[in-house]
Amino acid sequence: LRRQPPSKSGMLLLKQFFLSLVVLFLVTRDVLAGRRGYDATQSYTRLGRIPIFEDGRSWGLRRQPPSKSGVRPRVPLDTVRSTSLTRVSSAVSTVDSTAQSTRSLSLEVSSPIIPQDVWDNLTGEEFKDPEAVDRFSDHALKLAASEGKNEWIEWTEHKGTTKILEERDMMSALDDGEVLVYVGTAKKEGYGSELPIIKTKSILPMSAEEMADLLMDSSRVKVYNKMSQGRKDVFQWGENTKVVRNLTKPPMTKSNMVTVTMMHSRALKEKDFPLLSGPHKNGFLVVSRAVPGVADPEVADLPRNDILLGVNLLQDLGPDECLMTAFTHVYSPSIPKMLAKKVGVSSAINFVKDIRKLCEPVSN
Repeated sequence: LRRQPPSKSGMLLLKQFFLSLVVLFLVTRDVLAGRRGYDATQSYTRLGRIPIFEDGRSWGLRRQPPSKSGVRPRVPLDTVRSTSLTRVSSAVSTVDSTAQSTRSLSLEVSSPIIPQDVWDNLTGEEFKDPEAVDRFSDHALKLAASEGKNEWIEWTEHKGTTKILEERDMMSALDDGEVLVYVGTAKKEGYGSELPIIKTKSILPMSAEEMADLLMDSSRVKVYNKMSQGRKDVFQWGENTKVVRNLTKPPMTKSNMVTVTMMHSRALKEKDFPLLSGPHKNGFLVVSRAVPGVADPEVADLPRNDILLGVNLLQDLGPDECLMTAFTHVYSPSIPKMLAKKVGVSSAINFVKDIRKLCEPVSN
């Protein structure tokens, strides 16, 4: 039983019906856009909760729609003044809201664990504010100096470290060249909070200042980072704060990966001394954190590793010896989550070994 195919006139009516639906959709969209006071086809950038359009308008600054005759109605002078004041007030309110949002981001970016919604709104320039860098450094120092509980990370000894400390105390083990490893779990939700945080304690055969200089010197990064293809200083924000771009070639990957990171170094200050246990108060602190949205155009399409938290507390033990407490929290799309702990522990131990090799005497 075959259906009779529709006639040409029926097909024409069907096409006209669908065309009418399209026209109705477009007209309805434009009407709704006019009521909201913006062009629905125009792209905009979200600043906090306030959409700001490319021409500077926001939803709070609406134009009065024209009348049916196409001429805007006359408005009394008092109303114009009132409307103008309202617009100015709305604009000031928008600026204040944006400033508050910026201040909030500046506070949140200094936390050890950054909430996901805050991370998504970062521009990459929050660390231009020296206060944000100082707050981040203070948080990092408290975490590195605290041996007990804290509000951000729960530390557990790695099985190898537990075995070492069953036989010797901490300083004896460190003097013997051991690298003590601890695995941390984030106590708060945030970007990468499901990934392990790796902490190590070790003694290095160089002063704290020499080690800090080595970490901050981009020209020497290949000396201790075998995967690095080169690190470049992108921005200098203050005397001891900069943004660097590092290209790496991890094993078993087809292409390079890019890491864009804020780095900051400072000497330990007198106000830091109460946080430090033991007699060793002199030294340096080097901190680092991924900076979203800042990269050279030539590497913009490369996959990114993010150093979510990097801390190196360096305490002088003697003229050419320092105690390093280091921990890293890294996200890498090339490392499966189930392997993150194993790879993190191995990388942390190898980092210490590579630094020590730099200080070995060279035979003639």
